[in-house]
Amino acid sequence: MGGEVPEPRRLSRALSFGCGGVPEEALHLVFGYMDDPRDREAASLVCRLWHRIDALSRKHVTVGFCYAVEPARLLARFPRLESLALKGRPRAAMYGLIPEDFGAYAAPWVAELAAPLDCLKALHLRRMTVTDEDIAVLVRARGHMLQVLKLDKCSGFSTDALCLVARSCRSLRTLFLEECIIEDEGSEWLHELAVNNSVLVTLNFYMTELKVEPADLELLAKNCKSLISLKMGDCDLSDLIGFFQTSKALQEFAGGAFFEVGEYTKYEKVIFPPRLCFLGGLTFMGKNEMPVIFPYSTMLKKLDLQFTFLTTEDH
Repeated sequence: MGGEVPEPRRLSRALSFGCGGVPEEALHLVFGYMDDPRDREAASLVCRLWHRIDALSRKHVTVGFCYAVEPARLLARFPRLESLALKGRPRAAMYGLIPEDFGAYAAPWVAELAAPLDCLKALHLRRMTVTDEDIAVLVRARGHMLQVLKLDKCSGFSTDALCLVARSCRSLRTLFLEECIIEDEGSEWLHELAVNNSVLVTLNFYMTELKVEPADLELLAKNCKSLISLKMGDCDLSDLIGFFQTSKALQEFAGGAFFEVGEYTKYEKVIFPPRLCFLGGLTFMGKNEMPVIFPYSTMLKKLDLQFTFLTTEDH
């Protein structure tokens, strides 16, 4: 009774967390439902088994600063990554507060990505220096299976590299180049993309200096029936009439311009695709050009008027 010493509670770590009685295959399935990286990180700290399962089942990783971890170490930890996002220069670089020679070079990462990752399908680089050679290395190693390539506010490459991407990455569904500083060596890259790709869903070269031929856009719309989003550099809206007629599935468009301000008759033949629900980047649009978009007001879910000539009263 009073003199007896209670038997100590023997709750093993494995039993308390359910590791001992749950088959590893079941744990793999459970981890498959963990999408939040914070949940993943917490689960990987439970025990070595959970750490290993997280490493083998993690499909996406975002690195908030490209110098925070060595590329080889990250890729050794997660050998089955399908998607990788890397951020380079801090946001202050957008306002000229970061030195030009800050770094954020993509080369060390691309060199590592070219070898071990057999599952990589998507790569997102943000505010990094990417050269033509970097893109060539990536395309040679992963071009046959790359589905998403996002170069967001990057610099250092030219349209020659985009030509290589267009010829080699025939499974590419998303090509994102928004606000990139790209050396323009010609518009052949878009023609190559239109000829070699039939599965493209999203093309974005908005707020770049790239010039393209309207005929290549029409060819792209003809060959890529799945194209639902196009955001491009400034191009006179009257030159895109053929593209709009061909791209029946298009839902998002940005980048058209009204270069002939006040000449509404030049644009009255512009007919937007029937499924369009987002329209933006209509540079130089004034009050006289607004009737072009009036017939589509009921179908639009979002209208971006940031770069128009409209006054507060016009809004």
